[in-house]
Amino acid sequence: MKRLICLMLALCIAGFATGVLADETAPLVSTELNPIAEALKSAALASTPMNDPAGEDAQYEDGTLLRYEFAALYCDRTEMTEDTEIQAISIIAGEEPVIRGTGIDSNLETVLAGYPNSNPELAGTPQRALLYLVEGDDGSYQYGTITRDGQRIREIIYGSAEKEGNGYRMASIRYTLQSGMVSEIRITGLGKKGITETGIRDELYEELNTLKDETAYKKVPTSEIGTDLDPFQASDLVFSGINLETATPNDFPGMPDVTAPESWDENQWVIRVNGDGYAAIYTCNADGSNPQLMRFEITGEDFEGPRGIRIGDPLYEDMNRFRHGENQTDGVTELLYGTNGTAPYGFADYAGNDGMTLKYVAKTSDGRTIEMLLSYEYASLSSVDLTILDEQ
Repeated sequence: MKRLICLMLALCIAGFATGVLADETAPLVSTELNPIAEALKSAALASTPMNDPAGEDAQYEDGTLLRYEFAALYCDRTEMTEDTEIQAISIIAGEEPVIRGTGIDSNLETVLAGYPNSNPELAGTPQRALLYLVEGDDGSYQYGTITRDGQRIREIIYGSAEKEGNGYRMASIRYTLQSGMVSEIRITGLGKKGITETGIRDELYEELNTLKDETAYKKVPTSEIGTDLDPFQASDLVFSGINLETATPNDFPGMPDVTAPESWDENQWVIRVNGDGYAAIYTCNADGSNPQLMRFEITGEDFEGPRGIRIGDPLYEDMNRFRHGENQTDGVTELLYGTNGTAPYGFADYAGNDGMTLKYVAKTSDGRTIEMLLSYEYASLSSVDLTILDEQ
């Protein structure tokens, strides 16, 4: 029975979507979502809810929840009939595309490719970015946005505000991502409940229009074809917006503990900086003058390092931010690019005694050598160590 329902659902969605959508890069409109609701309704009529729609825990802002194996449907009543109106949808499982070739487990690139995108660099704030905003003559508009935590995309939202009667239909499809893959597709704004007053339309428009001018924060270029990317270099020495080459011990975020100059050995003095989630060591003169970064470590999850790397990143994501693929791997180690031992080069050790590591070596602007070691536990980034050597 389950297989029959899933097959019927996939065929219905595929058939409806093909008929509605003429241009796969056109902005999303509300009528494109209606066939999905109809297909799910047909499947629901042939099934039985897994929950009790009459229970108090089935009542939500979007409507009454009727939960099925293939989707959660929020409706205008407690039973599924031909007259039931679906007002919102949540899909968390399924192997077939739901819309525009996207579905559960689609990656970020697949979703972005299915819709317009006038902002390929995803320029915005560390929290949000506007993908497109298309305005109509009657106050209607269509839009696309992302919400993110730095380089980690959390949601991709496509929606529209369309004039309908005395109000506007505010419909949207929201892709939730986990580890770069779609884990939920949520559709809202269906049925009579989707029509709202003008003030809500205006409020969202102002928010989107303001976001249009935010361009300071951008997505770091990534590629599975690593030879497209640049090697690690001095310009990558950035920590949460701070240039590590020029930063002084007093430039770091939060309220770090900065020590007075202390003896490192007979001929060298250092200043230590200990912050919440990071630490730095500077060489300096005995009076603290002329501080130069010698070592920097990131251990906290809230900070971005070179090219947006962050504690908790999967190894493959970090590798795809730096040049790789110039050489063959023996499955244990891999020379990612360059000549081992001569900057610039990248090297991977997939079976080290202390776990997997990626090492990138480059020259600083003043000709010193810098080594960045990324250490992984269970293929998840656990620490970032930057060491700047004195030799030219």
